Amino acid sequence: MSDEKISREQILGKITDLIELQEAISEHVGKKLCDHCESPEENWDEQRKSIMKMMKNLLGKYDVAKLLPKEDIGIGVLAVLSYLIQIQHAFVQVVVMIDMMQGESFGEIFLDSMNALSTKAHKELTILKTLTQQRIREKELSMDSFNAILRLEREIDEDNIVICRQISAISVEGETNYTCYIMRKIVSQIEHISDFIKDAAEIIVDI
Repeated sequence: MSDEKISREQILGKITDLIELQEAISEHVGKKLCDHCESPEENWDEQRKSIMKMMKNLLGKYDVAKLLPKEDIGIGVLAVLSYLIQIQHAFVQVVVMIDMMQGESFGEIFLDSMNALSTKAHKELTILKTLTQQRIREKELSMDSFNAILRLEREIDEDNIVICRQISAISVEGETNYTCYIMRKIVSQIEHISDFIKDAAEIIVDI
């Protein structure tokens, strides 16, 4: 077994790399979950291939676990990695559910609030990356980034209630129950992603 040690700054750098890829995946998913992104250049098959390639690249980055110190910081980082894995898993589920829509135009059935939900989750990931980078530079942390994540997480919780009510009111000819079920599941996964981001942030501020 290797005795190679990894510093706190290096650990946070590895976490930043993981979050950066999650952020890119979120951007691709967000393009699909958008009520005005049905232009010809927005090809879901190509976006899906890019997402799966990034998912594959993520796996190797969890090798940082081999280098974690056998002390409190290692236990904390393990928890962060667990949350990032759960975010990744949630994105995979969203991709699968988009596939289950079988090419139906989101522009015809989607809601402005769904687009806003996806945008906020993406912003939350971006702020998590910024928060982690701030922790690399300084141990004494301004809480602005952390508080912004908490605010977005609360907003997403509130938006989730509104959008589920709106989904229930949607009528799509011949496929109402199926479509509404998939949309509710997508909303649920986005909310889970937001919760996992908040949970990871609560640990990162103490690393």
